[in-house]
Amino acid sequence: MSEVDWKTEALNPKWWLIILALGHTFMGTLLPMDPDNDNELMVSGVFLVISVYMLYAIFLNEGQAQARLAAVIAGPVWVWFVICMALELEITYTTEPLTWGFSSDFVPPMILWGMTALTGVLGWNSEE
Repeated sequence: MSEVDWKTEALNPKWWLIILALGHTFMGTLLPMDPDNDNELMVSGVFLVISVYMLYAIFLNEGQAQARLAAVIAGPVWVWFVICMALELEITYTTEPLTWGFSSDFVPPMILWGMTALTGVLGWNSEE
């Protein structure tokens, strides 16, 4: 692929939705869940529902509709992460306490959600 093709593909919301859906499903839902903790089980279910929305955007949409769904799904989550970090909210449902804050632990999810939202916004009015 030429350099232009890589740039075009890097700005395709479909790829970011796929990466985010995989990470969100496996890293965010299945791996950290303690099935004996009802709160973790409940939150994992909500995470899984969000993954279903992403799968819908990936496989049942394309072009402008897909870009808009990427922006609408990922944008508010990214903004909510920023708010949670700014307020340093404490997650109390997990077995081990976790406090949101501006740390390197949150860089990967911020990049994934942010790039998904950004590519969606950039493709919002695409004709493809």
